[in-house]
Amino acid sequence: MSFLTSRLLLDLLAVFLAGVTIKLLDDFLDYAIDIASGSPSLVDALGAGSVVYSLVFAVFACSINLKLAAPLILSAYAVGMLKDPSEMLPLGLSAWIESVIVLIASWGIFGWAQTLVSLLLMTAVDFVDDIIDYSRDTTGPSTNLVRVIGKTQLVLLSLAIVVAALIIDARTTALVAVCAPVTAVMADFISSTYRGKADGD
Repeated sequence: MSFLTSRLLLDLLAVFLAGVTIKLLDDFLDYAIDIASGSPSLVDALGAGSVVYSLVFAVFACSINLKLAAPLILSAYAVGMLKDPSEMLPLGLSAWIESVIVLIASWGIFGWAQTLVSLLLMTAVDFVDDIIDYSRDTTGPSTNLVRVIGKTQLVLLSLAIVVAALIIDARTTALVAVCAPVTAVMADFISSTYRGKADGD
């Protein structure tokens, strides 16, 4: 196996593990919403251990490629906080201020290009997640952007963001484009299977 091939596989693994980290934390934070809408959640299978496992996956992802994985995880946090930007968080700061602090820190540590492409990609992933959630439950939370700006508009905006990410860093964009759907499908399969077995009991 050539160096380039092995590097590509390692970077794919880093992005995949970062994606699992983000998915676990997202499912943990949105568990009540997922239960109400009947959406699958990894928390069904892992319970409170979701947070612990997310830390393990984050460490592995960052140990493989820190500059690739860490900005993705930090950007996912920043984007997630903007769902309710005025919400006051445990540190006494509003969600949008925490998002700005996290992004500035990422910018200072990993550079503007890696931070910006990560922010764009995590925004696109969040938009696609909203589109999928809306297709499952059209009466979902008002924070779902499909209900705010419309499905077609959100699809077009997502495509524009992906194009911008491609211009900044085509390699990272391609890695996320490969790993994000795989992570989502695997997570849905695991959580749906577990929920099906629990309902069968």
